[in-house]
Amino acid sequence: MSFKNLMVLVLGGLLFFVGGQEVFSATGDVQPYIESLEQTKEGMTLWETIKTGGFIMIVLGVLSFVSLSFIVYNFMTLKMSKILPQKFTEEIIQKLEDNEERSVKGQCYSSKHNLISRIVIAGIEKKGRGKVFAREAMENCAQKEVARLWQNISYLADIAAVAPLIGLLGTVLGMIQAFNVIAFQSAVVKPILLAGGVSKAMVTTAAGLIVAIPVMLFYTYFRGRVQEISDAVETYSGDIVKLVEELGEK
Repeated sequence: MSFKNLMVLVLGGLLFFVGGQEVFSATGDVQPYIESLEQTKEGMTLWETIKTGGFIMIVLGVLSFVSLSFIVYNFMTLKMSKILPQKFTEEIIQKLEDNEERSVKGQCYSSKHNLISRIVIAGIEKKGRGKVFAREAMENCAQKEVARLWQNISYLADIAAVAPLIGLLGTVLGMIQAFNVIAFQSAVVKPILLAGGVSKAMVTTAAGLIVAIPVMLFYTYFRGRVQEISDAVETYSGDIVKLVEELGEK
């Protein structure tokens, strides 16, 4: 099971269990709304505002931490100079043109961290079985490497899509709690309690958007980087495939 699927299952299970607990335990829980009303008159701190969101804020906090981890990771790894170093690539192409197979192998095996090395190695290892096998191996390697880059940033798009929905779920749960409390109060205080419940419920929606908007902006930025790398790979791989096919024939 992938990390993405595991994260979805864990968050889904927690939301289902705790969300149900919040709904069904809200009928007799009047004191928190009364306290929130008194705090509203005096003004609430940021921490108090966050606490009013309940468990949903914890889930959103986890999502924000996960998204921050992906953002830092992508900043560190999505670099053209690291994935597709121009000087290294030009040297490999020149050596392939000069038919220096041994030198190409040594240089690529010692620099497996970049994408060009892995593509060349995939072709050279299959060349003994024929040009068709070598070409397919290099093309498949290039496609997998680029797909992996897209997959790494797709997590950010998923978080940006899910965070507002989780915030909306918190709002719905808050509204249910507010109406459950109102059902057990006198008619005089019902509008006040309703306003307090709605105010608490809206905190989660705002938090969901606060998480989602920056994450989506970072995803857009990284998408541009991946597209740039993908275009460069397509440009270089065409020449490399032809040169590897001709390796040893000159």
